[in-house]
Amino acid sequence: MLWTALVPVKASALAKSRLDQDPSIRARLSAAFLTDVLSAMANAAGIGEIVVVTDDADLHLRVGPSVRIHLTGPHGLNPDLSAGLQTIEGPVAVIAADLPCLTAESLTCALQLAEADKRSFVTDAQGLGTTMLFAKDASACVPMFGRRSHARHAQAGYAEIQPDSPANAALLSRARRDVDTALDLWDAARIGVGSATSEALGITPIRAIQQ
Repeated sequence: MLWTALVPVKASALAKSRLDQDPSIRARLSAAFLTDVLSAMANAAGIGEIVVVTDDADLHLRVGPSVRIHLTGPHGLNPDLSAGLQTIEGPVAVIAADLPCLTAESLTCALQLAEADKRSFVTDAQGLGTTMLFAKDASACVPMFGRRSHARHAQAGYAEIQPDSPANAALLSRARRDVDTALDLWDAARIGVGSATSEALGITPIRAIQQ
């Protein structure tokens, strides 16, 4: 099964506002997170196309030509995603842009597990939010990101993806670790971040949890 990956990206001036950092550092970190996420997508088995939905008119200058940019908003995360979904047919994977621990292997694992249900999701590390949303038919995908999106997606009939082995549990931990706060960023570094985020943080990539 080939999935279209749909990634929402805020303009850099507004990204990661909850990180207690200088705005220029926040912009650098958010760009690094996106780079690592796009790298994981480019090398994952099962991704047929990558679409970024954004209000940043200059983003095309910072991503490769293989990424399709859909300009919208800013109308809010869910309306912007809905606009992007209207351009997609077939299976879709809505994936957060702030997953610096994501690898091709962990994304491939999530995609394979998602094939078991018509609609499914990956919960975040806290178990309250959502980092990935899957639908085998893009027209049936209704994003409900935001506060307590885990509960809202579950109530709407999306199946929560569960690991079927310890190895897959370790892989999915990478797909669950989004970064909104300094504590989240510390935990991401503990798990192991991609090369772009490592460079932005000035650290050597950590692989505490097996890829």
